[in-house]
Amino acid sequence: MRFFASKDFGCIVIILLIMNMLTGCATTHRSSTSPPPRLKKELDSLKPDTTTSRTAKPGRSSRYTIKQGDTIWRIAFNHGVSPDDIIRINNIRDVANIKPGQQLMIPAKGITGTREVTSRASLPPGRQSNESFIWPLRGKILYGFDKWVDGYKNKGIDIQASNGQAVKASKSGVVALTSDRPDGWGKVVVLQHNDGSYTWYAYNSRILVNKGDRVTQGQTIVKAGSTGRAKRDMLHFKIFLHGVPVNPTYHLQ
Repeated sequence: MRFFASKDFGCIVIILLIMNMLTGCATTHRSSTSPPPRLKKELDSLKPDTTTSRTAKPGRSSRYTIKQGDTIWRIAFNHGVSPDDIIRINNIRDVANIKPGQQLMIPAKGITGTREVTSRASLPPGRQSNESFIWPLRGKILYGFDKWVDGYKNKGIDIQASNGQAVKASKSGVVALTSDRPDGWGKVVVLQHNDGSYTWYAYNSRILVNKGDRVTQGQTIVKAGSTGRAKRDMLHFKIFLHGVPVNPTYHLQ
């Protein structure tokens, strides 16, 4: 009898442990702040370089043939080098003007250029290198940079908006990424700028540009809204400098 009682008690304990694990998993899923799967790889490529080159041997440069859909930052991520270095070593004056079949020299890891040289080399002819970021729209800041929002640390700012309000490109550049999903960040546009920076626009109601489009500063690129996990109409705006999110309010004019 003791054996059976002990066995029954053990089964109950195991069942309770399994239920606890399942409850924990469900809670984690509900509070997850991971971006939509379609954006994960692209977002990882905006982080500081921590990967090992997949094609270039240490200490040696290599050549790469551009494929359809490639961007400078994606090529840099796949080779474990900085986009700035690819721009500098290939003397690229316009990051949007690369074509399939074109060959690039991929620098060996460890070769770096100065911020000043990169800025001049990456800008198209006639474009001023000192173009500042402008406000994508004007409104009250609902949630500031590095503030805790629904269990996650805000790495941008959330600006109050009205549904359908025009959101403008903070800086001239090319559309590096768009996403149209009902979860996470909702309708998203990411712009790649010629100085190596990126801007991010999320929670929109409508996307007005396509991947690869060139946009000018002040051009309307999306309409504000409350898609994704947004609880009200607002714009989630980020600025990435050298792959790191920074406080937009320090850079906007």
